[in-house]
Amino acid sequence: MKRLHFALVIIQARMSSSRLPGKVLQDIAGQSMLARVVRRARRARSVSQVVVATTTDPADDALYGYCRAQGFPVFRGNQFDVLDRYYQAARLYQAEVVVRLTSDCPLIDPAEIDHMVDEFERSAVDFAANRLPPPWKRTYPIGLDIEVCSFTALERAWHEAKLPFEREHVMPYFYDQEGRFKIRAHFCCFCWR
Repeated sequence: MKRLHFALVIIQARMSSSRLPGKVLQDIAGQSMLARVVRRARRARSVSQVVVATTTDPADDALYGYCRAQGFPVFRGNQFDVLDRYYQAARLYQAEVVVRLTSDCPLIDPAEIDHMVDEFERSAVDFAANRLPPPWKRTYPIGLDIEVCSFTALERAWHEAKLPFEREHVMPYFYDQEGRFKIRAHFCCFCWR
């Protein structure tokens, strides 16, 4: 299928973690967790580019250096306003479609990334996801979460989202029940009940 848009995967990553600090650079069978996510995302045929979005916090200097040494495009932005970090990275890379992944999902499926981008484009929506919070049921196992939005919708969320959790967690402004956006939830036939 011919790609209709420049699709940018943005992988959010940071060294601080309350449960396992530095987990994104932990070795998993010879590669860091982050390297596994980046390399798997790059295998998706729908993806134009993959960029790691980390913070300007000095604690993430090592992560930034690692990405540079590995040849991974990397963007540094606000530590707490992750929505701003995504928006600024998407704007810099001139994304038309933004695919959100997290750096702690080393088993992310390139075929599922393609499927979600295809669903997004075919459905002509503002936002598509294979995971949405209640009242929706979880649709895919944890670790396979993919969210896709248009740059236009991301920019609108960036302008309008005001609540701290909407800024910190990137996509909650899209989860509304008030019809702000056209949403496509993709359900896994094995997980949905």
